[in-house]
Amino acid sequence: MRAFLPPQRLETLLASCIPDPADRAFVARCILEQGPTHHRGASFALLSIVSLLLERTGGIPDKPPAGEAVPVPLRLPPHLAEARGEDQEYPLCMPLAPLQAISGGGAPAVEALVDCLLDGPAHHALANAALVHALGALLERLPAPAGEAHE
Repeated sequence: MRAFLPPQRLETLLASCIPDPADRAFVARCILEQGPTHHRGASFALLSIVSLLLERTGGIPDKPPAGEAVPVPLRLPPHLAEARGEDQEYPLCMPLAPLQAISGGGAPAVEALVDCLLDGPAHHALANAALVHALGALLERLPAPAGEAHE
């Protein structure tokens, strides 16, 4: 399966939001090598399509988006939570601007979306955070419709 889902495309996409190459490789492995095959393939396909869109609209960003972001929490079963030590978050943050744009910016709505996107197994949460990051970069490149404030 690894040959079918080469991590290089994903690592390139993650470069702007995860500066350390070892951390990028770790997050890519979590997304592409954990969970059921259909989840790995779906995440690869969606993130690769967004990566192509970024490449065709000015390239992969070279820095993280401005604004607030939330880290992807390391979720462990209760019996293992005490043993995790200082590693309580993955080395990936999810920007809030795209979620604020679709929710009207209200804190309760944004918090609910964050909870939904970051809940579940790590491969889901990390893929969701990477996708929000990439889609946010695309949103920043596009002009806001007339009458809509672009944040």
